[in-house]
Amino acid sequence: MRDAAGHGDSSHRKWWLETLRVWRFFMVGLVATFSHLSVALLLMSSLEVNPLLANVLAFLTAFSLSFSGNYFWTFRHNESGPAIRLAMFQFLLVSASAFVVNNSVLFALIILVGVEEHLAVLLSAMLVPAYTFILSRFWVFR
Repeated sequence: MRDAAGHGDSSHRKWWLETLRVWRFFMVGLVATFSHLSVALLLMSSLEVNPLLANVLAFLTAFSLSFSGNYFWTFRHNESGPAIRLAMFQFLLVSASAFVVNNSVLFALIILVGVEEHLAVLLSAMLVPAYTFILSRFWVFR
């Protein structure tokens, strides 16, 4: 059976599965972001941990949640051993490169284009999830 656009059931199913992946990726990102903020603030306020150390520990917590959530839930992998180690290393590279891309875009928007700083932070932060999803989908978790 074909829909109004002439696409068969197969293309509709693929579209639906890809939409579901994007939604899951978004949800994992929200959980990871919330955990990062929670861990950092808890360490700083309750245990009086230095903010830089608290942020590193919070990043590692969020990275672990993000990788696990995306590996097992978003992209539905169940391999272990070398496959999971390779994917984790690749995801770490994607995360690090996303940080570089974010800061490069932020620099360009503020210094080269003259965008107001708060708006520049918002715009650069909006770019990173799309960048991370594309690399995760087609390289890390293919």
